[in-house]
Amino acid sequence: RDVLSSLAHELGGIASALDLRAAAMSRTIPNQDMTALRDIAEEVRLATRAARFAGGEDGSGMLNPLRRQSLEQWWRLTGRFTGAVLPRGLQVESLFTEAQLNATQASGLTCLWLAGCKEISERGITTPATVLLKGGADRDGVTLLAELPRERIEETNGAKSRWSSYAARIAGEVGVTPPSWSFDNDMVRWRLTLPTSIEGATPGQVSGNWG
Repeated sequence: RDVLSSLAHELGGIASALDLRAAAMSRTIPNQDMTALRDIAEEVRLATRAARFAGGEDGSGMLNPLRRQSLEQWWRLTGRFTGAVLPRGLQVESLFTEAQLNATQASGLTCLWLAGCKEISERGITTPATVLLKGGADRDGVTLLAELPRERIEETNGAKSRWSSYAARIAGEVGVTPPSWSFDNDMVRWRLTLPTSIEGATPGQVSGNWG
């Protein structure tokens, strides 16, 4: 987390420098070049937010403990890391309904999801393949469910990996049941529920809409 915090600080400085340079050059370069510079600055800024996000809440900005965000917003940042963790040829298709997370929950979810990605990757996956990641509000809070066809993964002897042990430690810090991959008929599934009060949710907005 200290490394991610330092990286975020450096990236934030680069994004600010690009913005300042773009403003100084606004009258001397073509509009398309100005747009390109600002787009690059925005990409760096998104990378900055993603690094801070994965590192944990810092009490300000995107990670203000009082700030809430949707699963779509969470995935926009966490998805940037997922591709680097999963093996080549394994894609993630996301399908979310409306649900809100606070900063602590969102940061913990990122760590738990990436640990789950590492765990499943070490089991041996036949690619190309697609993981379906679904999420939304249910009666217990916010639930995420990842599914992968069973035929694409090898069964193991049940020994826990270092990533499942890491996930158990993070789950303890967040106060949730440790998620793990389980074989269920023709699918392999990973499930995590974050207990929370979902703003605007009613008992009718349950997992039946997405799970």
